[in-house]
Amino acid sequence: MRLITNISHRLEELQHIVDRVTIMRDGQYITAMNYDEVTMDEIISYMVGREINEQFPRVECKKGKKIFEVKNLNAGKMVRNINFSVFEGEIVGFAGLMGAGRTETTRAIFGVDPKTSGEIYLDGQQVKIHCPMDAIKAGVVLAPEDRKKDGLCTKLSVRDNLILPNLDLVCNKLNIISSEKERQLCDKEIEELKIKTPNVNVDAGNLSGGNQQKVVVGKWLARNSRVVIFDEPTRGIDVGAKVEIYNLMNALKQKGIAVMFVSSEMPEVMGIADRVIVMCDGKITGEVMANETTQNEILTLATNFEKKQ
Repeated sequence: MRLITNISHRLEELQHIVDRVTIMRDGQYITAMNYDEVTMDEIISYMVGREINEQFPRVECKKGKKIFEVKNLNAGKMVRNINFSVFEGEIVGFAGLMGAGRTETTRAIFGVDPKTSGEIYLDGQQVKIHCPMDAIKAGVVLAPEDRKKDGLCTKLSVRDNLILPNLDLVCNKLNIISSEKERQLCDKEIEELKIKTPNVNVDAGNLSGGNQQKVVVGKWLARNSRVVIFDEPTRGIDVGAKVEIYNLMNALKQKGIAVMFVSSEMPEVMGIADRVIVMCDGKITGEVMANETTQNEILTLATNFEKKQ
């Protein structure tokens, strides 16, 4: 007889492979039990040390006007003829297998990677985005897939991470940083996003994954951005922090901000998004309403299986 131990953040896997579950938190053993004697909600509560009412909290909003539109976007080999829109009061999720071109699409929109063709519209007006600075000025921002490498300066303080992209907002008429404006901006984002940090002087790299993600988003929200793109927003963070990120996305949605996110977690896409855009081989292969689809339908679109037969 052999013992097999499986370590995973993907809770949906448990029902298919485990007989017994052991839960740890902050490096400490919490409890162990037979899987068929515990519910998923109980497992999550043990993991985070508090009760989580919903794994995927959803907020219903009335669909409003079109905020953001991408037409005929092409970039490199992995972004081919991309067309989609995002409306007020909705979250749009991007699903697909690894290598489908989802991250490349977000990078092209944000101006990190050069476009070969395509048009981007914000509130009905075409915007020219040739680099990230153009996107930021237009109100289109990205929380990248690798937040430690591309989204944060981990060796700098929380304050510096929030202020550096917003120096124009905290300088006086003489272009000298105003300590009062700096404090107000940091306090506002920390309070609104519920960033858990002992103080603003703590290195951003010392925060939890969820709070690091909030700092990434906070620096952009200070600019009253109109479009927020998340690429794998919950990768590497615990279940409780995931719920906080979902609540943040819902709050942005309620404010009328266009929210898009890429995720490799199928339950997450279906649980948080209102509408799901599916990609395969650099192209959009389908678009479905999250509450009207199934994982099988999304996987079929993600593999483009029907068209390949």
